[in-house]
Amino acid sequence: MKHNGFEIKVSDILNSKVTDTITFENRMIPELENLTKEGVSWTITIQSLDHESLFVTLDVECELNDICDRCWDEYRRKVSIEGYTAKYVTEQDPTVKDDEDEILFIDVKLGIIDVEELIYHAIQLEEPFVKHCEKCAALPVEEEDEEENDWL
Repeated sequence: MKHNGFEIKVSDILNSKVTDTITFENRMIPELENLTKEGVSWTITIQSLDHESLFVTLDVECELNDICDRCWDEYRRKVSIEGYTAKYVTEQDPTVKDDEDEILFIDVKLGIIDVEELIYHAIQLEEPFVKHCEKCAALPVEEEDEEENDWL
């Protein structure tokens, strides 16, 4: 297994039913092509539910290089996520529906979880539909011509 810097040893947490908080800084996620050189920083709280599952709460900070949809200028967009949660399990429970929670797997052989996918999903969910730099975000929203809406 290739070490990517996102693995956390959890075998001790699973066996002792405790909660642990860990902080990481300046890690790169290759799938986030517009991530700034400072990378992603996060704090993760891992709580043992039993010997087969963990509840994880994630706080993430990063900046992304984006292009404004209005003026087409490049700008840096700060992403700050608090309280993103997921459950890690040793094996899939057939009674749980896939859409109830984000469920990921614990590598039982190594006793680790890889949180890279979790962090990537958290950041992707914060992706705005329309991206505006600070200058354009402060401008009033352009209203459509009333003549165009006469058919309503």
